[in-house]
Amino acid sequence: MKNLFKKTMLVFLLLGSHFTYSQWVHDDLKNGIKIAYDFDLVVKSADSSLTISLKITDNSLNKTIDYGKINLNSTNVIDSTKLSNLLKTNYAKIFSENGKNIISKHSRYLSNMTQSVKDTISQKKQRSFVYQGLFIFQSLLKGADRDTNNNGNVTFSIMGSYPVALSSFVCAEEVLINIEDFKNYLIERKEWDKTNLGIDYYLGALDKKSGTKNMVEIIDYLEIYFNKALAVKWPQGGQCGCCGNYSGNCYYWNAACLAHDMACQRCQHSWCFSGCVASSCSGNTIAWYWWL
Repeated sequence: MKNLFKKTMLVFLLLGSHFTYSQWVHDDLKNGIKIAYDFDLVVKSADSSLTISLKITDNSLNKTIDYGKINLNSTNVIDSTKLSNLLKTNYAKIFSENGKNIISKHSRYLSNMTQSVKDTISQKKQRSFVYQGLFIFQSLLKGADRDTNNNGNVTFSIMGSYPVALSSFVCAEEVLINIEDFKNYLIERKEWDKTNLGIDYYLGALDKKSGTKNMVEIIDYLEIYFNKALAVKWPQGGQCGCCGNYSGNCYYWNAACLAHDMACQRCQHSWCFSGCVASSCSGNTIAWYWWL
């Protein structure tokens, strides 16, 4: 068997709190890779915290690489700025210790583990911060692929759909869209999805654009489009781009939600939640859970 995945868990109860230590292990026997993802989860009535760590044993290197610990709590777990700075600092550290080539290599094996775990847990558990921790480490290691100057200085822009619970953790730089293919898809979709104003928002923002762009660039195009002198009619609740679904004006609309709604219409990315419906932008309000 190529890949083996196993979980161990210890749960302690003390004064109304849950203390959980667990380790998820992914063995890629064919490639001589063993990944150990550990987490310490403390669930309290007033607050919760999660400490995650990652180690990868690589037989070709004859050593185990420690990719460090990340501490998550109510002050930073959905704070894009704090998470961005955390990843930037941690990447500089693991780069200095290992170099970009090893990190880039291991990121691919970690992506395989993330998918393997996803196949074994429920949709609700996929939304837990315990599982999201794997995506955080995945983005950390994928930073090596964007380290073009080979100096350990990489920007991590947290995709806006993560803090509002529309998608798993992912960095906008990782999400690549072929503009021509995307526009062709939108034009075809417009034939049957006539009330979806998000299509026209995208077609307007991407007019005369081509090539492959990441979501940082695409969201910039959307912001420019909505800041033009000739204002576009404000979106309504339930339309693509509205963070949540309700009648009347959309009071929490932003380009990040629109970017997610359209990019996940084919459910083709690992960070699109399981259960997404390719034909609809409804059902975007999702509860998050500390407890797995």
